[in-house]
Amino acid sequence: MISTDVIIVGAGPCGLFQVFELGLLGLKAEVIDSIRAPGGQCTELYPDKPIYDIPA
Repeated sequence: MISTDVIIVGAGPCGLFQVFELGLLGLKAEVIDSIRAPGGQCTELYPDKPIYDIPA
């Protein structure tokens, strides 16, 4: 039996950040998306463009 607290629809930047925040709260989240790779429309529309995470 699968035990999930929250289901997130969409593996774009907002969905992935939400999974991170829920993990900090101790909740288990599952992500559902129609695209195979995470990143949402950023990776689907611009597959050759590198995306960098630059901390503030």
